[in-house]
Amino acid sequence: MTEALTPPATGSPLALLFDIAATAHLALRLVQDEEREQAETAAADHIYTAYPDTLSQAVDQDAWTGFPALMDNNVQPSAVAHLDGGLWLHHTITADADYRDVLTLLVPCACGLGYVPSLLEDERDLLELLTELRATGGRGVHSADNGGPYCDSIPAT
Repeated sequence: MTEALTPPATGSPLALLFDIAATAHLALRLVQDEEREQAETAAADHIYTAYPDTLSQAVDQDAWTGFPALMDNNVQPSAVAHLDGGLWLHHTITADADYRDVLTLLVPCACGLGYVPSLLEDERDLLELLTELRATGGRGVHSADNGGPYCDSIPAT
């Protein structure tokens, strides 16, 4: 038979541990919420300053969705913005000593199996990539694509 769980007595070690866990969870959630907001702001600021003639005119500040850091994988907070047609922008700041903005355009692969990431250094990179994508309807084409089932894109999950 299973025994019904009775709440721990006030002041007991288990009650104290439950309170500590609840407080720690709340603190972690507040940190994650702040990281999300900072990631969204950093992304919007980056495209506003580094892409004034392109992305800053097309992507609204509210389009960004922030994500907190992943402590286990040492991944910094990041933000994404959907551009339409399955294309996404991903922004983060490097964790190394230079703390530079990293903006990546994620393009659906022509085979439909995943996404092809393209690191954007500046507006010139973006404009060149958009020119190439216009001819493919916004789909990434494999490098050395031979029409086979082999896809080197990041799997869509």
